[in-house]
Amino acid sequence: MGRDLTLYPKEATREQLKEYVEGLGFSKCQHFWDWPAGTLNYSWFDDADFKSIDGVSADIYPVSGDELDITGNEWALHVRNLYSASWHDVKMLNEVLRGARKRFGGTIKGDYGTNRYAPLWDDDSTPISRGITKVYQHVSQEIRAVKFALPDPIHQQTLPDDKKIADFIEFTNSMDPRRTIYNGLVPFAVAMFEYFFSQVFKVLIAYDHTALKKRAEHKQKLDFAVLLEIAGNERTIEDVIASNYTFQNISQLNKAYKDWLGIDVRALLYRKRKIGNTISFLETRVSDIIQYRHGIVHRFEIDRSLTKEKFTHILEAIEKTMAEFVSHLELRYSMKIEID
Repeated sequence: MGRDLTLYPKEATREQLKEYVEGLGFSKCQHFWDWPAGTLNYSWFDDADFKSIDGVSADIYPVSGDELDITGNEWALHVRNLYSASWHDVKMLNEVLRGARKRFGGTIKGDYGTNRYAPLWDDDSTPISRGITKVYQHVSQEIRAVKFALPDPIHQQTLPDDKKIADFIEFTNSMDPRRTIYNGLVPFAVAMFEYFFSQVFKVLIAYDHTALKKRAEHKQKLDFAVLLEIAGNERTIEDVIASNYTFQNISQLNKAYKDWLGIDVRALLYRKRKIGNTISFLETRVSDIIQYRHGIVHRFEIDRSLTKEKFTHILEAIEKTMAEFVSHLELRYSMKIEID
């Protein structure tokens, strides 16, 4: 679902609309919709300060049938973005329509009626809030996707009260090949954790006043190859700083945040939370998961007791860890992080 609006120009050729859209910075792209032959598909996205979430699509297409009765022009301009789009995305969507209508005349038809633009809202977001929202939303979506796709056990028998029989049934359950799949997903879960904290770190050191002051005084030797990557926009200053730490290790992660931002992540995670049927410290739980991952990756230690339920508890621990950290950042930077 999203915002769909179309301008039917009073007078405009395909080439004129093409020149207009490309002049606004739109780039040609592929489109999944089955547009009529001759359609030109474009997209726009603003990476600066994390302004875009969804961007804007613009399609110049030949009209036919009842659409021709609107203005009689043979070409129309359709613009769209998702409801998850940022304020900046929606603003750009409206600007495309306003500018085109001013230049070519015509009539707008869409979700909000005739000649009505997409409504904007009061926007109090900041580069930090938008950047963290982008990272948090991405990881949360992937966790939900894994939960949805996680296969059920091939065979699972309920354990009886008789301990001997229960032990035997659990042994047969442990032979389920799906448990190997659950083990294989543990590194993926840790990768989510690592990605979240490394990317949030990069967002913060790009805008936080304390980090910016430290950057101005920071001294670090760099290889010429790294300088070339920075000059070619292949790496950022934040990438270089983050590369000095590993975010798959809580001690190193904590050092990064303390060095640059004065944030003690370990202390923030030293809180008891209910995960599954047990209550434990988040910091301890995540440390155990990371060690679990190391055993699988480096020593190929397959834990046959890892059930689907236990793996979902691993994902739950990652989710609660992220939520705890985001709550702290909301208070620290007086902002609100919302995800779909």
